[in-house]
Amino acid sequence: MDKPEINDPYLIERVAITENTDNAHLLEVDGMCPLCGNYLLIPKGKRMNKKYQIAHIYPNSPTPNEVIELQGLERLGTNCEDFENKVALCKDCHGYYDDHKTKEEYLRLVMIKKRLLAASKAKISTSHQDIDEEIVLVINSLTNIDAITLKKMELEYKALKISSKIEQTYSILKYKIETYVCIYFNLIKETFQNLDQEKKLNFDLVASEVRSSFLKCDEEMVSKSEIFESLVKWLKSKSSGSSSEACEAVISYFVQSCEVFHEIS
Repeated sequence: MDKPEINDPYLIERVAITENTDNAHLLEVDGMCPLCGNYLLIPKGKRMNKKYQIAHIYPNSPTPNEVIELQGLERLGTNCEDFENKVALCKDCHGYYDDHKTKEEYLRLVMIKKRLLAASKAKISTSHQDIDEEIVLVINSLTNIDAITLKKMELEYKALKISSKIEQTYSILKYKIETYVCIYFNLIKETFQNLDQEKKLNFDLVASEVRSSFLKCDEEMVSKSEIFESLVKWLKSKSSGSSSEACEAVISYFVQSCEVFHEIS
């Protein structure tokens, strides 16, 4: 369908998706459709079948009805062919979105894309944030401790101060961090102290790197759940072979010890 006869500099001719750009869109959504959660690559034999398409959020060639429906709403990027205005969707979700582009569906996808852009920006920023390789020793200590020793080192619930940093709206995140701190805080603290005394690790440096990574994520993200997840992914990327759960426990330690999250004002 031809473009409607309107003077809109945002609408430009369609630009072909290069392989690099296609891969960037796939990486941005971690290989899953951000609308339905289905995997975008399906294995078939020795090959991976592509089950996604790169969708325009604001249409490249809007119909007159779409122009009216989306009038005055936020648009991402400087034009409709910018990376910011496109997102990888499974074929079903892409088809449904193109045929049912309501104001609500459009704004939902805009919000999803903004979160993806913020997460990507934070990931790029923290990827340059180094951390002592010896942090792996701390993370591995969580999987090697026996249950009896761990039980003796548990914190009393009353000692926690997580509630001063995490609002009740993040109840699941709050409970997760409190649980990790209750169980692992003393173990992680003792491990850090021992490694620091043995000159195998500089705790102040590690804490500073965690704090710096948090501040970079905090600049790009609003949701504390997304910030926590981003920090866990960063730590996991710096400690190859470590489990996500162990990395969650370590980031929870730094929430309790004040490097991660601000006090609630």
